[in-house]
This record gives sequence, structure tokens and C-alpha cells, in this order.
Amino acid sequence: MTQISMEAAFPTFQKKTVELFEANLLLQAQVDVYERELKTLREENERLKQNSPEPATSAGPDLATAPPYGAGDQD
Repeated sequence: MTQISMEAAFPTFQKKTVELFEANLLLQAQVDVYERELKTLREENERLKQNSPEPATSAGPDLATAPPYGAGDQD
């Protein structure tokens, strides 16, 4: 492995440091945007939960009050 001086490596180090800083900054900005969106969606979810009607206890007609099958069809 070849060694180079600190002075020769410094421009590359500086360039990579700036690139990593900028990439990190962009990623942090994305995280901030997603956190705000998540907060908004959670608030909307809570609002919808509070405004939703109670679920129905029956999924269909009350069969106990329906006439028996075939009743009235006897000719």
C-alpha cells in the first residue's frame, strides 16, 4: 500500500467531507418532512376515530322476525 502525505490527501478528504455533510443534510430534511407528514396523518387518524359511528352489531337483517321459509306460499 502506497502512503501519501496529509497535504496531498487533504483536498480529497475535504471534498468527501462536504459530500457527506450535504448528503446527511438532505437525509435529515427528508426525515423532518416525513415526521411532519406522520404527525398530520396521526392527527387525522385520531380525528376520524373520534367522529366514526359505532360499528353495527348485526351484519344483516334480523332473521328472528322474518316469517318462516315457505310461509304463505301454500296454494
